Amino acid sequence: MNDVTIAPEQEIESGRRKIEWARAHMPILAGIKSRFEQELPFKGRRIGICLHVEAKTGVWLDALTAGGAEIIITGSPGSTQDDVAKALNAHTSITVLGSKADSRDVHDDHCREVLRSYPDIIADNGADLLTLLATEAEFEALRDTIRGSTEETTTGAFRLRENNIDLGFATWVINDTQAKRIVENRYGVGSSVVDGVMRATNVMLHGKTLVVVGYGYCGSGVAQRLRGMGAHVTVVERDPMRRLEAHLEGFRTADLDDCLRQAQILITVTGRDGALTFGAIEQLRDGCILANAGHFSSEIEVGALEQAAVAITDCRDGVKEYRLASGKRVFLITDGNLVNLAAGDGNPIEIMDLGLALQSLSLEQMALFGRSVPVGVHPVSQKIEHDVCSLALSAWV
Repeated sequence: MNDVTIAPEQEIESGRRKIEWARAHMPILAGIKSRFEQELPFKGRRIGICLHVEAKTGVWLDALTAGGAEIIITGSPGSTQDDVAKALNAHTSITVLGSKADSRDVHDDHCREVLRSYPDIIADNGADLLTLLATEAEFEALRDTIRGSTEETTTGAFRLRENNIDLGFATWVINDTQAKRIVENRYGVGSSVVDGVMRATNVMLHGKTLVVVGYGYCGSGVAQRLRGMGAHVTVVERDPMRRLEAHLEGFRTADLDDCLRQAQILITVTGRDGALTFGAIEQLRDGCILANAGHFSSEIEVGALEQAAVAITDCRDGVKEYRLASGKRVFLITDGNLVNLAAGDGNPIEIMDLGLALQSLSLEQMALFGRSVPVGVHPVSQKIEHDVCSLALSAWV
């Protein structure tokens, strides 16, 4: 393991270099920032954010502050780039809470601190902020003052809709846009998950048997990219339409129990807790590598695996070996945290340029018109999606 201590000023400079590299490849946000500087749509507004803290996020926050915003943000467990967080904390209008090593409980406390800053607008990730806002009495008064919010993810949309969370203001789900689903989820997540797995393990994918659990937009992208690397991919999907789609795309499909003993690498991409139970883990072949590409580490029953293991060994940075009483070994990447961010740099820069542009224009509308937007959980307006796709075409084609 690397025990080299880095001086704070070196970390800040490292984070700044990462942000500047991302900035050089994010022309969509550059154009939006230029307009924000002139129009100041966020003047006098505080935006409370829960989103992965990494270099592309830094470019986005800079655009929001150029528009007059004050920012308080926390990342997600395992995905925060600590040097980027330190660089952003040097900005007079940005406060970053948290670190890469945060546990789920610590993360929840940071989310509470974001809400205690009395934000005017919320940009959420996994509905962590909005769930606390809806369920904890401390934040009840905020429901009358927040202008509106955005939610980034599939998981967050599930939580908001299935738990019937009504906060008295509008939430626009970025993930409901086709631009997010196809460009970011299918193409971006697909390539970044493969990158994260390979960085963490350095194993060959060609010829290996991989199981992808979940065939939504993210799962389909992961499966397609793995097949492009020469892997033999089996898709596990409960929804019959999605399973049929996987079949018609040429993938082998199976129930989870029927493919566990063949899996050399298994990746969960469902957005649901308990997608891979400990009972299923016990059926895996010896030496299987596990990774999660869904939002929460709870997609894999990591706690039960830890309790059952007779030995746990750090065998690489970000990879642990769990030896079970049967003698079987299971390798888990980044403690089940998002493999593309915890073991890599997340989605490609240009793709996040588009995704964060969707966020920027949505937050602008919430700042200007939030309380007049219909209450409830809705897709982003078609005009915003159309405008961002047009900007992407101008930048990329």
